[in-house]
Amino acid sequence: MANELAIENTSQALRRILIDELSVREFTEDHVAIESIDAIPDPPRVPRITIFLFNIRENSFLKNREMSLVPGPGGAADLQPPPIVLDLDYMICVWLAAGHTADEHEVLGDIVRVFYDHSELSPALLGPSWKREESVQVTLNNPSIEDQTRIWTSFGFKRFKLALYYRASIVPIASKRTFAESLVRQRDFRDSVQDPREGASPRKVG
Repeated sequence: MANELAIENTSQALRRILIDELSVREFTEDHVAIESIDAIPDPPRVPRITIFLFNIRENSFLKNREMSLVPGPGGAADLQPPPIVLDLDYMICVWLAAGHTADEHEVLGDIVRVFYDHSELSPALLGPSWKREESVQVTLNNPSIEDQTRIWTSFGFKRFKLALYYRASIVPIASKRTFAESLVRQRDFRDSVQDPREGASPRKVG
């Protein structure tokens, strides 16, 4: 099951796909980087593709799910909370030498093609801890120009940079908590049994 490394696994999977699948221009391991937008120099080293994770949110549609029963030794069982499920927002930029704007557009188009062809990150790509039924969906987002500009200026950049915005959805992180199933059953039973003295109608005397 995907664990606390799920965010890093997802970022690395996106990076690996770009390194392996880009075709209009070759980018080596050193040229595709997972960066922090507030730490990148302005201007950055070129040529370079930068992958910025700028927002993490809980998936609102997959909240409040039921616990799962985990069998244990000797017929015992535990109840485990469901994984928390996240959506990750990425900004991907292409940096080439000055005067190569048209080449940047070519690479941006190639990135769109790559993630269109690989819109689902498989467990095999994400890592050995991921279950076969766990995968991540990659979709192209379209924030407004105002929102894009706000991202850049919030981190100290004085200029706007054309970028692609992607959301990686349904990124699970498993809980390490468990609850003894027998204790839960006992508690539920106690709550469901009514004290016979409560709610009893008074007995008529005589």
